[in-house]
Amino acid sequence: MHEKSYGRLGRLALVLAASALAGGSVGCSSDSNSNGKVPPVGGAGGGSAGAAGGAAGSAGGAAGGAAGGTVLTAKQARGEYLVDAVNACGDCHTPQTATGPDLTHYLAGNATFIQLPTGDALPTRNLTNDPTGLMNRTDDEIKNMFQNGVRPTATGSEALNPVMPYYVFHNMDADDADAIVAYLRTVPGVNNSIPRRAASFDVPAPAPPLDVTKLPAPPATYPNLASAMRGQYLAARGGICVECHTKHLDPGSATVLDEAHFFAGGEDFSSLFAATLMIHPVSKNITSDVATGIGTWTVSDISTVLTQGKAKDGSGICPPMPVGPNGAFGRLTASDVNDIANYIHSIPPVTNTVVDMCSWPPGSGAVGGAGGGAAGGAGGNGGAAGTGGAAGGGGKAGGGGAAGGGAGGAAGAAGSGSAGSGGAGGQ
Repeated sequence: MHEKSYGRLGRLALVLAASALAGGSVGCSSDSNSNGKVPPVGGAGGGSAGAAGGAAGSAGGAAGGAAGGTVLTAKQARGEYLVDAVNACGDCHTPQTATGPDLTHYLAGNATFIQLPTGDALPTRNLTNDPTGLMNRTDDEIKNMFQNGVRPTATGSEALNPVMPYYVFHNMDADDADAIVAYLRTVPGVNNSIPRRAASFDVPAPAPPLDVTKLPAPPATYPNLASAMRGQYLAARGGICVECHTKHLDPGSATVLDEAHFFAGGEDFSSLFAATLMIHPVSKNITSDVATGIGTWTVSDISTVLTQGKAKDGSGICPPMPVGPNGAFGRLTASDVNDIANYIHSIPPVTNTVVDMCSWPPGSGAVGGAGGGAAGGAGGNGGAAGTGGAAGGGGKAGGGGAAGGGAGGAAGAAGSGSAGSGGAGGQ
């Protein structure tokens, strides 16, 4: 069901593409230089991309002000928070343009979410309250899709492609699953018929649920054990950290993720950016291994990544991590940030060297892109004035020359006074 623009796009894209092409691969550029960093070419257009992000943010903010009058119930507001902040659903389920997400189609699906060189596409579904979306689905049908990977069809049902991490959301608390459905019912309908995925993306059966008994657990002696256990839920059952920071196995494997190496990184997202930003992000080892993970980081260091988009050494964090003030994780509550940080800090060490091939902002586009991002943020925040809500945070991808901007405008499309991108996807 859910899908995403920058969020976790790449997780299975490479292996799925390779499978669909019967041994071929979607080309990963190898533009890194001898020191393992990307040469300074990707951000050359940062200024213009950032400016576009600013414009998109301004438009989105205006829309937020105009349409943000809906007052959500506590249950709907919880669902909105999960969709926009915890799982960044809009990143996959909102279509993309050259300047960022098309916020007039917030959560209305992306017909070419993943597209192979053959033209075969894996779309993301329309989640809005429209007949072409979820209007005619029952609550149980919606939950069965995003938690069990089963979608009803005219003749029965079919399995969703596990690019949509339903196998993670299967372990979500029932109240949170109900809250997500309640919120999706409030999203204004957008007429957007999404074609069926190409047969090359078909799967014979839903992927098995993630085995929560195999998730790393904080040591019993961890000083903030209760917080860390709440963080485990947000990172690996109700949320998506585990899905990006764990290597995905080849199609046909017994599980989607390498469950022997949870959070040890190594998932390659390069194909999503090699032809545009020319960056080569690979998810990092975020276990407490001192040599190859983040064992020298404090809880505060981890919190700073989520809220400010800055690593311990002050460097930026490459997409598709939705961090910082303009990213989905920047909308997490302070208590949830602390809980996630405590859990990540508590994860036992796993030795897995991940070569750093990505710098952010990329190359010479840093200054221009950052300016555009700021403009986008200001535009997105326009939604707040019209709604009294927490719209804010536009121009997400503008910060550093990335294509995108104006995540705050989602408030207008959502009609709720809250900004956001959104969670995972693939059908």
